[in-house]
Amino acid sequence: MVGVVLLLTACTSTSEGLCESAKDCLPGLSCQEGVCVGCGGDGECNAWEACTTDRRCELRAGRCAKNAHCEAWETCNADNTCVLAASACTSSADCKAHETCDETQKLCLLQEGRCNSNTDCESGYLWAATCDADNRCHSEPVAGNDVLIWGTLSEGACYRDAIASVLSPSRVQVGFGCGAGRPDATVSPSGRIYYVDDGMGPNRLRVFVPDGFPIKDGAHTYPDEGFKNDPVVPTPGCPADVGIRTFIMQAGTGSIIYNCTEDKAGWRYYDTHGAVVTDQQYPVAWNAENYLLIRGDYGTASVQAPDRTTVLPVVGLPDRWAYIDARADSTGFRMALTDSSSTSRQQLWHISNQGQATLVGTYGAYPEHALSYAGGGGVLDNAGALVAQSSRDVSTVDLVIRRTPDGAPGVIIYAEDESPAKVNWQADYKVNFIFMHGSYLFAGP
Repeated sequence: MVGVVLLLTACTSTSEGLCESAKDCLPGLSCQEGVCVGCGGDGECNAWEACTTDRRCELRAGRCAKNAHCEAWETCNADNTCVLAASACTSSADCKAHETCDETQKLCLLQEGRCNSNTDCESGYLWAATCDADNRCHSEPVAGNDVLIWGTLSEGACYRDAIASVLSPSRVQVGFGCGAGRPDATVSPSGRIYYVDDGMGPNRLRVFVPDGFPIKDGAHTYPDEGFKNDPVVPTPGCPADVGIRTFIMQAGTGSIIYNCTEDKAGWRYYDTHGAVVTDQQYPVAWNAENYLLIRGDYGTASVQAPDRTTVLPVVGLPDRWAYIDARADSTGFRMALTDSSSTSRQQLWHISNQGQATLVGTYGAYPEHALSYAGGGGVLDNAGALVAQSSRDVSTVDLVIRRTPDGAPGVIIYAEDESPAKVNWQADYKVNFIFMHGSYLFAGP
């Protein structure tokens, strides 16, 4: 009879009916001995719940049993408390130092140029970028991938100039005027592009700032006058109405020396304060130890010491040679040349700061079906390989060849006919590819 009384009391106090488990009851009720019953106090609810006046267990403010009980920018933690979800915020104080809180979306957003992972650095870089420990995107070439193409997105059109790594022809950067960069550009140690702009008035030395593809009439287009946001490097050694002819960059520091178009001799170079740095003819490379490699006339070379008065003749080179390219390295210089005293072999030589030349190796043959132009030529990459323009022997398809100084046959690293069918303006600049019509190759100091 007691059991009957208890059952009747429960049914009288709650009209929610019979049950097998709590899921058979209305929210806030529990299943006890087959009957849905309400709570008699907070102690009969979970710790994150409270018993209401109508005897229902309801969530306390800020507490939860699952994520759906929280705001969209919150998550339910193990203590059944609603807390900010990862990357969510109510103010910038909730974000990392390199993030800003968007208080409308309650999201921590990256500040300009910052990152949390490599995926935040996927676009806008010449080389694949990584997220550094300081949460900044860093993009620099690995060995053998620092040669760039100064080309175009429309063959024959200087108003669509572009640059790209020779190994990544679809990763283009744009924003030049006609005449910019031809034929002088250098990649600085920090990865920025310095170039001679001879498109308007006296030639100026600029630092390239990439531009986007603006939308006009519903379609993307090449940026007009993109050079205008490229800072001009001071060249006070040249009169205001005189431009610069060419410039040389120092390895490691990125310092600049340049000469002026009015310098008929062609070898007086100034620094950015206007002081004369060297008047030795044809400086071709400047290393971090402040030595200059000088290419003289008639197959001669010398090294100018940091005091700028000591000039050491380079010894050990072939009797007759033709210059191709030179770059600084940690112990002197690398120079590619054609040995004209034997069989016109193209070779890589190391030249020490004291002027001693040592043969590193001989470059191998061009690959099959790639033309070797008379006189050779090319640009040294930072691994000592010689990178040169070529074309297929059966067509006018432009190629780029890379040859190492170990005698191995060269390989094709760029082929114009590997371009997608629709690129650049035909693809609304969403798919891009750089072409080599009227272009040239360049690299770092």
